[in-house]
Amino acid sequence: MNYKIKILLLAIFLSCEKPEDQSDISKDFSLNYLTLGISFPPVSDEEQRNFTKPLLDELNVKYIRISEEWAFREPTEGNFNWESLDNRINWAFNNNIKIMLTIQSNGPEWTCSSLQNDNSCVYINNEKFKNYIEQLLQRYSGKIAKIQFGNEWQSDFWYIGTAQEFTEVNNILHNAVQTYSPNTKTVLGGFTAISLRFLAGCNGNINSFYDDEGVFYDNTYFTDNCNSVEFQYIFNKIEYVLENALYDELDIHLYDDVENWDEYYENFKSMTSKPIIVSEFGGPNMNYETYSDNYQADRLYKYIRKLDSLQITEVYYFKLVEGTNNPAHEKSGLIRKSDLSKKKSFEIFKSFNE
Repeated sequence: MNYKIKILLLAIFLSCEKPEDQSDISKDFSLNYLTLGISFPPVSDEEQRNFTKPLLDELNVKYIRISEEWAFREPTEGNFNWESLDNRINWAFNNNIKIMLTIQSNGPEWTCSSLQNDNSCVYINNEKFKNYIEQLLQRYSGKIAKIQFGNEWQSDFWYIGTAQEFTEVNNILHNAVQTYSPNTKTVLGGFTAISLRFLAGCNGNINSFYDDEGVFYDNTYFTDNCNSVEFQYIFNKIEYVLENALYDELDIHLYDDVENWDEYYENFKSMTSKPIIVSEFGGPNMNYETYSDNYQADRLYKYIRKLDSLQITEVYYFKLVEGTNNPAHEKSGLIRKSDLSKKKSFEIFKSFNE
C-alpha cells in the first residue's frame, strides 16, 4: 500500500475514535496533604477479601476502616471466639494494609444493663469491657493503626448512655492502648455530619443547610431552637466528652454539602487542639440531589479537592460497594451493587491515588 494512503487511512481512523472526556483532562488530581482510605470495604470472610483486595490494589489504598463487636467475640462470659477477627486483622497486616478499628458501643447480652437500644448499651460492669479490650490489644499489638470506641455517639440512637458513661468506657480503651499497643492511636469518634452542621449554625458560622432527609434549616430555626433544652443537652454532651475523654485524634464525618465543609470544619477545629481525621465522607444525598454516575463522579472530585484544601491528612471514603442502612447514601459506593461494575467515581478516586 502506498505510504501516503496509509497515512490518510490512519488519520481517518484516529478522527473516528471517541474523544477523551475533556472535563477529566482539565482536572487536577494532585494531592498535597491527603491519604485516601476506604471505610467499611467488604472483608468479613475470605470470599469478600478475595473480591476486595484487587480493588484496593487498583485504587492504591492502604488504609481501611472496619468494625468490631464485643458481642461476637464473647457471646457468653469467659468464652472468646477470635477466629473471624484473627482472619481480618492478619489478612490486613500481611498485606501491609493499615486498619482503623471501630469498636461498636453495643455488647453481649450478659453485660448490658437495662439501658440499651439496638445499637448500644450501658455496661453493668466496665471491668468486663476492660478485660475484653486488654485481650484484644494484646492479641493484635502492633497490628492496629487506629482504634476507637463508638460511632457517632452524639446521638442517643448510636450511644444511649450519658457523656460521663461514654467517657469512662472511652478512657478504659485509651489507657489499655497505652499499655498493650502503644503505637496504636486512640481516635475519638466520630462526629456526625448533622452535629457539625448544627454546631456551625448555632455558632452563627453558617446560614442554612439540609439534613440527610432533605429537611431545610435556616437562621430562623437556629434562633428558635439553639437555646432549647434538647440542643443544649447535645452541646453539653459534646463539650464534656471533648474536655474529659482521653484520645490522640478526633474523627468527623462529612457528607453531601461540600460547599459548606469549610465552615463546618473551621468551626469544629476551634473546639480542639488535637489532629482531626475524616473516617467517613461521601455522597450524593438521594433525598435532595439528582443522582447520575457523572454527577457522583463530579461531586467526588469536589469532595477530595476540598478535603485536601483543608489540610486534613487522612480520610476514608464511604464506601467501596453501594449499599447502606441509610437510604440517603445508598448510591455512594464506587462499585455498583447490582453487577459489581466500576462506576466513573471509581476512576476519579483512582486518579487521585495514582
